[in-house]
Amino acid sequence: MSPRPRNKANKPLPDNLYPANGGKSYQYRHPVTGKFHGMGVSRLNAIAAAKELNTMLIPDNDLVAKVLGNITVRQHAKWFMDNIAPEREYKASTLQMYQVQIRKLEAAMGDVAAEDVSVQDLAQLLEKYSPRTANQIRQVAVDLFRVAVSRGLRADNPAEATLKRKEKKARKRLTQDEYDTIKTMSPLWAQNAMDLALITLQRRSDVARMKFENIRDGKLYVIQEKTEKYDTGYLAIAVGPRLDKVIKRCRDDMASPYLVHRRPERKVKDRAGMDHWTQVKPQMLTRAFAEARDESGLFDKAPEGERPTFHEIRALGIKNLRDKGADPQKLAGHSSAKMTSNYDSGHDEIRWVEVSAE
Repeated sequence: MSPRPRNKANKPLPDNLYPANGGKSYQYRHPVTGKFHGMGVSRLNAIAAAKELNTMLIPDNDLVAKVLGNITVRQHAKWFMDNIAPEREYKASTLQMYQVQIRKLEAAMGDVAAEDVSVQDLAQLLEKYSPRTANQIRQVAVDLFRVAVSRGLRADNPAEATLKRKEKKARKRLTQDEYDTIKTMSPLWAQNAMDLALITLQRRSDVARMKFENIRDGKLYVIQEKTEKYDTGYLAIAVGPRLDKVIKRCRDDMASPYLVHRRPERKVKDRAGMDHWTQVKPQMLTRAFAEARDESGLFDKAPEGERPTFHEIRALGIKNLRDKGADPQKLAGHSSAKMTSNYDSGHDEIRWVEVSAE
């Protein structure tokens, strides 16, 4: 897409002059520094001042100033990834998501000046994608343009004005009977992982990282990978009878520091992220669960994208605790009850709330 110097709403105004406060006043953007300066409420005075400033700040032969005053979305995105992203210490998965969605933004409007991107531009882009993808693009765009505002590249954030789409959960929830059937079809190490996930409500990456040395004083200590920056991510899980039974089952004749471990069928070529030859990577848990699920035949009629994954064990565990009248929020490591409810939604069973009118 070729760059456009002004959007239609601002075309009648001189370069670098923009309406502010809903059109009640005007502001001038310095063509070199990118900073905005208030120009009052008089349209005539603002236009006259802007023309004079443009003459002083952008002489016809000053091409560098013109370029500096027209930072494109692609240039700003690169600056963001080079300067802002490293400071935030994103997880690898989050960083990858940003890179993927930024590529989509760049393909659609990379050569457009950051100041000229409109709400309509972004809305039209988001309409082309599924709700989940559109929401990820919107999340990244909101962040990018928020930083653009702080850099003085524009006065508002057009991404914030777009609508967040409602994501309909495609995957089927897992029932206890289905879980039991899939578990019997799984190898012992995968059964251990499944039970640890069901009882502790931890994600696959946290289950894969559980070590015997983290069990002390009757507790299993877990630092959740996704939330380790927050208080909700540091858990000391009491080892009750059910969890103790699984832990004892994990203590087999194979010397391994990890609760979930296995003897590789062949030499592991990719040892990235592994510190022991018996270690099980998170994606191996997903693969083993999917193989047992498909072997069971329980979901043969369901499309591939709707079949439950290892992650659904967490949702089943939350449901089971709720059925017993317990609050799973702290154990799940969720910062809000709403987040926990998202995992509990979608089950067919009705949970009756016992009340008294007396």
